[in-house]
Amino acid sequence: MSIPGFSGPNGFVELSLVVNVEIPAKSEWRFECPFKLIMKVKITDGVGEIFGTELPNDVEIRLTGCKYAIYAPLPTGCKLQYETAPNKEELNISNEEERISEYISDESPALQYTNLHFALDVMRQEAAADPAKKGPRVLVLGSSQSGKTALAKTLASYAVKMDRVPLFVNLDPKEGVFSVPGSLTATPISDSLDIESVNGWGGSTTSGATYHNPKQPLVKSYGFYDVSDNVDLYKYQVSQLGIAALSRALQDDQIRAGGVIVDTPTLSMKDVTVIENIVSDFEINVIVVTGSDRLAVDLRRKFAHKIAKETLDVVKLAKNSAVAEVEGFFTRKLQEDTIKEYFNGNYRTRLSPYKTDVDMTNYTIYKVVKLSEYASQMAFLPSGDSYTAEETESEEKKEENTLDKFLLRLDEPTSSNSKIPY
Repeated sequence: MSIPGFSGPNGFVELSLVVNVEIPAKSEWRFECPFKLIMKVKITDGVGEIFGTELPNDVEIRLTGCKYAIYAPLPTGCKLQYETAPNKEELNISNEEERISEYISDESPALQYTNLHFALDVMRQEAAADPAKKGPRVLVLGSSQSGKTALAKTLASYAVKMDRVPLFVNLDPKEGVFSVPGSLTATPISDSLDIESVNGWGGSTTSGATYHNPKQPLVKSYGFYDVSDNVDLYKYQVSQLGIAALSRALQDDQIRAGGVIVDTPTLSMKDVTVIENIVSDFEINVIVVTGSDRLAVDLRRKFAHKIAKETLDVVKLAKNSAVAEVEGFFTRKLQEDTIKEYFNGNYRTRLSPYKTDVDMTNYTIYKVVKLSEYASQMAFLPSGDSYTAEETESEEKKEENTLDKFLLRLDEPTSSNSKIPY
């Protein structure tokens, strides 16, 4: 894994021919760019946007390792051109096709996204006019690869266009939203997203100058890939993030009126306790379900008392047909690139993290354990003994030579009774 700025010159070599694309009105151009290639896209006429973020005209946008769609919202449509070049930092990837996959579709979900945005903005206008009211607090749920994150990004981008400041909350530990994968974040969005960054989010605050306005996330460490790996820890961190988010909304009128947009991993009615906790922790008043009729119906039954009191609405949207199939390799590569970009920056903003020498004898490293590992230990208990996760201390690792998967959380407990039993 190379570091930006240390792998030789970044100029383009072996450029392909320039390809011109014309997108009809209300249609979108869908494309997939492998990690092996760098794709330069430039809007030459009209308006084009990715996840609600408008692309500047006559400015080259550099993309790699992405599955995006450029939407043309105006009646005049949109014209663009693109060219590709080998990505010298990723030439060793063997299980990718070295070509761009692209096509134009007139079945865009943008219209229903826009209608939902305007309905939410009415709530924002009411909250801005009345300090006693709160803006929309939206929870996005749905099946796997149904367009949850695309919808959440679009709603956040449209809110920024209306001069709102929503609080974007990422509860999917697989994603690295203004942070590294394995974390849960809450971030005020006051400016456009950085489409060129990994996953199309942008960077957090650094000590140097940045090309885009950096975001300042509040980060809670979870450390696992799936919610089911340690549900108790996940609920605890979500609860702590919810407390901080509501506190920020009380102190900032812009965020109070702008509301909250919560993106989630794939959750079903089997995870109803997790959903209930999220609704309670963030005081959700709008649940949006994408691509799952059954889940929408079950949630309406589950929260019938809130719906009857008009404190909660459940809205169903059709599955986004633009969602491309994402394989495990693609997800893992995005996670690696997110970590690399977090510490070292990208081609526009170079970062130089410094090293710090510490005496490891003064520290104890704690690593939370999967619940499945607790279950396996239960099988070896003596007859009549019981085992609960609450009575089990965290696994200790002293003087370990390597850190597990890039990151571990370092804590220095004040006493033996201050350990959180997860």
